[in-house]
Amino acid sequence: MPSPSHEERICAMFDSFVKTVARNCVRNLQRDEANRSRHIADEPVEYLLELLGREDDYLSDSYVLYVDGYPCVVESETLYKALQSLPDKQRKVLLLDFWRDRSDKEIAREMEVTPRTVYNMRQRAYKAIRDFYERERLYPRTEL
Repeated sequence: MPSPSHEERICAMFDSFVKTVARNCVRNLQRDEANRSRHIADEPVEYLLELLGREDDYLSDSYVLYVDGYPCVVESETLYKALQSLPDKQRKVLLLDFWRDRSDKEIAREMEVTPRTVYNMRQRAYKAIRDFYERERLYPRTEL
C-alpha cells in the first residue's frame, strides 16, 4: 500500500494536470473566438446573398406581350393574365405607357384619339386590373 505522502503527490499531480488541461481549453476557445470574429462577418447570409448574389433570369420565367412589334416582358403571371383580359386598346395604352415610356400625346397621335381618351382608357384598364386581382383574391378591397 502506498504511503500517504505518495498519495498526496499523485493527487497534486492529477490536480495540476486537470488545471493545465482546463486552462489550455479556455485559451483554445478564446483563440478560436478571436479568429472567428476576424474572419466571419456578422451579417446574415440572406443579406450577403442579396448584396453579392445574382438571380438568374430565364425568358421562360417571364411572360411576353407585344405592342407594335416590341416585346414587353411581364414577370408576374397574375399581371400577365390581367393584362390579357383587357380589351386591346386598353392593353396597348398601358404597354405603350409603361414599357415603351410614351407620353399621352404620343399615344394619342399613334392611336388617332385625344389625350383625354388615352387617360380614360388607362383609368378603365387600372380598374379592370384591380377587379381582376380582387376576383383572384390577391388584392382585397379596402374601404376608405
